[in-house]
Amino acid sequence: MTSDIVKVISKNKELQKYTESNRLIDEAVPYIGQPKQHESEPDKIYLRLNPLSSNGAILEFKTDDIVFAENVKTVSQKEGVAFQIVKIWIRKGSIGIKLEPFSVQDFSSVLGKDFE
Repeated sequence: MTSDIVKVISKNKELQKYTESNRLIDEAVPYIGQPKQHESEPDKIYLRLNPLSSNGAILEFKTDDIVFAENVKTVSQKEGVAFQIVKIWIRKGSIGIKLEPFSVQDFSSVLGKDFE
């Protein structure tokens, strides 16, 4: 999605302005990465923690759990593709999902009989 995710998040609600930084730290936890709105569930977003890597964790959050969001920077790849990096503050106590890709392999010969 090429739109500004901060605008997408704040579309249905006004994100609170935090002039007192300690209040934000007391209420939420920051995560930084490349955001993408969930295609089939627009009330959720993905946050790729290391967008320049070919692997790594992806976090999923409900947009209702985002207390504050801000653009950090825009990164351009060698091919000219640009994407934004954002910091989103997630309400403490919220549930997030960590998705971590892996390659399916049969390690039974390596592990031997230790698990039998």
